[in-house]
Amino acid sequence: MDSSMEPSKLVGNDTAGLIGREISNLEGSLEYNAPAEDELFNSTVLDARDMRRMGKSQELIRHYRLDSMVAFAGLAGPAWELALFQVTPGIINGGLPMLIYSNIWCFVGFLPVVLSLAEMASMAPIAGAQYHWVSEFAPEKYQKLLSYLTGWTATLSYQAGNATGFILIGTLIQSIILLNKPDYGFPNWQATLLAIAAIVFVILCNYFGSRLLPRWQNPAFAIHILAYLAFLVPVWKNAPKASAKQVWTEIENRGGWSSLPLSIMIGQFPAIAAQTTVDAALHMSEEVRDASRSIPKVIVSIYMINFVLNLTTVLTICYHITSVQDALDDPTSYPAVYVIAQAMSIKWVSVLLAVIVALILVASVSYFVAVSRQLYAFSRDRGIPFSRWVSKIDQGRHIPTNAYILSGVISVLLSLIYIVLYL
Repeated sequence: MDSSMEPSKLVGNDTAGLIGREISNLEGSLEYNAPAEDELFNSTVLDARDMRRMGKSQELIRHYRLDSMVAFAGLAGPAWELALFQVTPGIINGGLPMLIYSNIWCFVGFLPVVLSLAEMASMAPIAGAQYHWVSEFAPEKYQKLLSYLTGWTATLSYQAGNATGFILIGTLIQSIILLNKPDYGFPNWQATLLAIAAIVFVILCNYFGSRLLPRWQNPAFAIHILAYLAFLVPVWKNAPKASAKQVWTEIENRGGWSSLPLSIMIGQFPAIAAQTTVDAALHMSEEVRDASRSIPKVIVSIYMINFVLNLTTVLTICYHITSVQDALDDPTSYPAVYVIAQAMSIKWVSVLLAVIVALILVASVSYFVAVSRQLYAFSRDRGIPFSRWVSKIDQGRHIPTNAYILSGVISVLLSLIYIVLYL
């Protein structure tokens, strides 16, 4: 492990108390003059002091404000779009009732975690986020090791999650083809090629459109909400409804596990997955103006918004699956497509799915930003091999171009797994 991963290099060996005192002293001072570079990077006095205290140089421009970052976080973790296509494990393991209940108890269980993240972001708003905070707040004896392990865990999970979104785009495009051409073979290699095309598109958007990204977050988030209504209204109006008994009481173990409690525990996957994108905004802390105040608000607000969207989506799906087996046997493999097809013609199902694919592609652009910033931050602290190359900033665009390239390559390699997954 590189010696530069020592806590003193990461955060200046501050404690929570010192952080609080420095912020208080700064807010009470009228004599502080921000460095000249703050105008270039659009930092406030607090932003500049936070970066200086944590021993980091400002390299990324703070394009985002509170509203655009809320929109960014909502798009990076598109709650209702992902919820539609993640329900299968929950339906198989626990049935419709536990799909609903698990979303509620996971929301309650994750709430203290989210509040803790928000609090730490207010004290140390930095792109590294979790591994950086471990280095600050863990016992000094274990800071170095625990920070390193946390950094790798976060890096691997973000890179894997990034690839998952691209594969979803590929399989949804195939689902649209299958709806209109029932004899379509749905080959895995085509999904992988579509995923790779999406990866290339996202990288190009991030590279050439880096300065424009904050400007279209709010309009895209509005479309994200309007499209949700285009899904909800037809389904509740036209699709046949399941009985309340089926939705709330018929707990099942279709996965063949040895016990029902074990099946229910495994069936929590969709509910857990719904909570895991809320921290995307944390890794954008060095690109948000007044980050120590804005990021905590973003984290909490988007967690609440996403819970409402996610739970409403799950309720909608559960109340309109009249036959669980038929939903699981849908040719597309997505019960949500089965539900939507009960409410509208194939033509309009295809249109709605195309809109959802477009929204997930937009979400992938935003999520890729967070993924690359997390990788950039960890490499800046020399946490991975070839760190100096990965953490290099394009001085013209002020973006971590090499982190884009590496993240894209990893996503391509992971998407290749899908070719042999079901052989």
